[in-house]
Amino acid sequence: MKLTNDQFEASAYIFEKANGNKKTDYEENIIAESGLTELKPDDLKVQIINGLNSGLYSDSKERICAYWTLSKVHDRNLIPDFRKWLKSEFEKSEPLAVYQLMVALGNLEEPVFDKKRTGSAFNETELNMRDAEEYLKSL
Repeated sequence: MKLTNDQFEASAYIFEKANGNKKTDYEENIIAESGLTELKPDDLKVQIINGLNSGLYSDSKERICAYWTLSKVHDRNLIPDFRKWLKSEFEKSEPLAVYQLMVALGNLEEPVFDKKRTGSAFNETELNMRDAEEYLKSL
């Protein structure tokens, strides 16, 4: 099943809820309307991973939503997947997807961003791509 953007949002809330975060009425409504309430969080996670790995999400915006959603799982077992997708997105020169994956890895305490990094928003994309390249080389 291919998730919509609304379902990715609901999935993120489902993962946050599974991690013990209280949800607002708005978030609970999004979950209720998503059509995903019958799925266990682990099954939903596997479905998103399989969709990414199979190429179901061919549009970079869809993949970015999927990466963001999976970042809400906070599961260190996802590090190999995030690394694989980072390499792929880097090779495709998809800076927004690269950044989202870097954030996901950073949230899992991976040293993906250069600790000495300085710069402005103007050249952030270049810095992100540089840091991603250095991180991938270090693996």
